[in-house]
Amino acid sequence: MGDNDIDVNKIAAEFVQQNIEHFYHTSKDILKGAADSVRLKLSRSYKDYIGCVAGRYSKAKSFFIRDEPTYLYNFYVPMGLTGVNGEVTDASIAALESRNRFVVITGSGGSGKSMMMRHLLLDGLQANRVPVFLELRELNQTQLSLKEFIQNTLHLNNFALDNEYIEKALKVGHFLLLFDGFDELASSLRKTISKELLDLAKSYEKNLICVSSRPDNEFSGWSAFSVFRIRSLNLLQACELIERLPFDSDLKGKFLHELKGGLFNTHESFLSNPLLLSIMLLTYGQSADIPSKLNVFYNQAYEALFQRHDALKGAFQRVRQSKLDIQDFARVFAAFSIQTYDKRMFQMTRSDALDYVEKSKRILQVKFDANDYLLDAEQAVCLLIEDGLLIAFAHRSFQEYFVARFICDSKPEVQEKLIDRYSNHFIMDSVFDLLSEMNPELIERCLIIPRLEHLQKRLKITRKVGITHFLRYLKSEFETIEIRNGNVIGTQKSKPGLSYGSVVSFALRHWGDLIDFKFFTTGTEADFKKYLTEKHDPHRKDVVIKVSELTYRDEIVRDLASSGGFFSIHSLTSVLKLKEALIRKHQEIGATLDEILLS
Repeated sequence: MGDNDIDVNKIAAEFVQQNIEHFYHTSKDILKGAADSVRLKLSRSYKDYIGCVAGRYSKAKSFFIRDEPTYLYNFYVPMGLTGVNGEVTDASIAALESRNRFVVITGSGGSGKSMMMRHLLLDGLQANRVPVFLELRELNQTQLSLKEFIQNTLHLNNFALDNEYIEKALKVGHFLLLFDGFDELASSLRKTISKELLDLAKSYEKNLICVSSRPDNEFSGWSAFSVFRIRSLNLLQACELIERLPFDSDLKGKFLHELKGGLFNTHESFLSNPLLLSIMLLTYGQSADIPSKLNVFYNQAYEALFQRHDALKGAFQRVRQSKLDIQDFARVFAAFSIQTYDKRMFQMTRSDALDYVEKSKRILQVKFDANDYLLDAEQAVCLLIEDGLLIAFAHRSFQEYFVARFICDSKPEVQEKLIDRYSNHFIMDSVFDLLSEMNPELIERCLIIPRLEHLQKRLKITRKVGITHFLRYLKSEFETIEIRNGNVIGTQKSKPGLSYGSVVSFALRHWGDLIDFKFFTTGTEADFKKYLTEKHDPHRKDVVIKVSELTYRDEIVRDLASSGGFFSIHSLTSVLKLKEALIRKHQEIGATLDEILLS
């Protein structure tokens, strides 16, 4: 690839030249006419399509690069993948296909999923696959089936051949189908699209199918798919990314010196994420405080975006038309964010964006011009960007941060309703992680304590957690337990609302220190997996156990119960102990407050 651009016409011509005979043999019983005219029609259609998608997806905007789409490889740093099927040191179509034709790529917000999907699209052209890039969030606004969505996307990108030909091409496996953003689907569509994706893999098994998403329990039930997670940046990759970003060279030099001098090691959980690393660069030099909490990180980024002199343009500072101060601007953006988050909207028309700004004015009783505000959000503060004809968040993580701010600043009765309303997004985004940092008592009071009390009643635990309680818990939460490639995987039941398994995991992860909780008090997770695999899956044929058929006498139940891991009596006992500790904490807070108010 070149340094600044690619020759899309050359790429399209070479792709067609290498594949024309294959395309012709696929289509000669469908397309009528002489062989030469059929070849010419195929050549033109594929050349137009490949030229269109190569031109469109070889350039991108990012958090730092907002004004004009920039050549992907000017700022994309190759990243690896890890999964139960092994490591992929540098993601490529050939490397993924060697493991499975059906792949899910997961990663947290800002980990680089969409950029990796664009990279795979361009790499697919080298692998002689016809790539189709499908942004799943577009289905939130349509009634299309997944196959109709594929057909429409091809036609919108200048693919001139009809749906009969597309059907035949799918059957013989021409395509690399890249479904970006499963987590951005509306909740009402997720079950339907999940089934359609699995049907697609079954009906058109010769194609490559790649889905990107935030981590989701849904994928544990996709037995045909291999699930990989994007590996975090290492120090060398972090330095390479910083060097590629368009920023003041002196500041970059100082920041790189700090990274190599130990900053990366002390803050690896943040700085190994491409987005958070970029935010750190943005805020570097403006604050001596290097945050240890995610919400402080985003707050510093917002303040830097609102106040900074543009690091790309010397001392130039953009004028804000709305005249709002930093606090009121944030309050309005928080109200704007929660409205769009409620509808799972991450991009929207300008008209819709203006409507949400106007409604934010009414919610907050603040006076300003909506057009001026939207202009400021795009051009002065850079929280929104133009995405073709649409308005989008500079990064979805900023929407989540401001949603958490809105909930945190709301009245108590509104807080409770919003927490309950969005609890089904619990593990799909960072809203609740951010809220647990901003106001842990709120999450404890409105979510953790009541859900754990309900779990205790549901499992009929009055004193000590026993094997029957544990089995009842397994049966209420999980469809199957699988032992696959040395890993123990629980497939959660598909049901509305927040799973208790997610609450247990979240509570122990965020508040476990309160009771000195540790998984695997004896041995390690690796020891347990090795033991379980050797005992229950000795021939490595993969074991799938239906939880509904288990009894407390089954050895697998007793092994899991005594393991000390996530599926264990230890974790259930610990989380109920944690619930009691949180209740005592809130009683003490209330008693102290009464003393202050009544003295």
